[in-house]
This record gives sequence, structure tokens and C-alpha cells, in this order.
Amino acid sequence: MSRHPFLSPEWIAAVAAIRDEYRDRVGDTDISIRANVSVTEAPFGDDTIKGHIDTTGGTLTLEVGHLDDSDFALEMRYSVAHQIFVDRDPQAIVGILIGGQVKLTGDSSKILGLAGLAAPPASESESTSLAREVMARIDAITE
Repeated sequence: MSRHPFLSPEWIAAVAAIRDEYRDRVGDTDISIRANVSVTEAPFGDDTIKGHIDTTGGTLTLEVGHLDDSDFALEMRYSVAHQIFVDRDPQAIVGILIGGQVKLTGDSSKILGLAGLAAPPASESESTSLAREVMARIDAITE
């Protein structure tokens, strides 16, 4: 299995393939979010990576490019995105959010819905096991 730098074009393609493989097994979400995400100071390609998160179709969709009509936007440096999404260190995440290392514009109340999507389920279930399986697959392809 090939490993790729976080957010590189190869990593994005590999994560999309994993997402497509699990698409029919993932349940719907009742959280409605449309968020643009910009990651600056990327160590490859363009300086800024633009993507979006959209749950309005019932499932979590992560795609390249910005939406024309989003609820809010997040902007952070590549190193900060890596700490949040790859290292997943809770103490670092709290420091990042309190320290203002993530710029938020738009409807700030919607950010709580995004946090709800990222939080682990309170009890063990089939969806919890599936989420752990998907995260392990993504971790395995991430440098």
C-alpha cells in the first residue's frame, strides 16, 4: 500500500477511493453543514489547498474546491491541519482553537455541527467500528 503526504493530490485521490469503497455502508447524518476549508502554506503544489465539507445530501462529502454558497469557512496553515486531522492530539487541538490558529468566517454556530461529526460516538456500535476501520485505512495511506 502506498503512503502519501497529507493533502497531496495522491493522498486526496486515495482517500476518495476509500470513501467510494465505503459509500454504501455509511449511514446518513442529520447534521446540515456546507463549509469551505482553505489550508495555506502547503509543502507541495499550490500554496493553498481549497476544499469543502457538505452534509446536505445526507452523507458526509469531502471534495476539492470551494462551494459557491457555504455556511462558514475555515482557514488554517498546513501544519495546523496536520495536527488536527493526522496527529489528532486533543491537547494540541484545544490550544489551536483557543490560540486563534484557525480563522472562521460565516455562521459560527454551524461549527458545533462539524465538531459533532468529528466526535466519537458515545457508545460502541456497528457505525463506531466502521468509522474506526475507515480511519485506520486513511491512517495507513498517510505519511
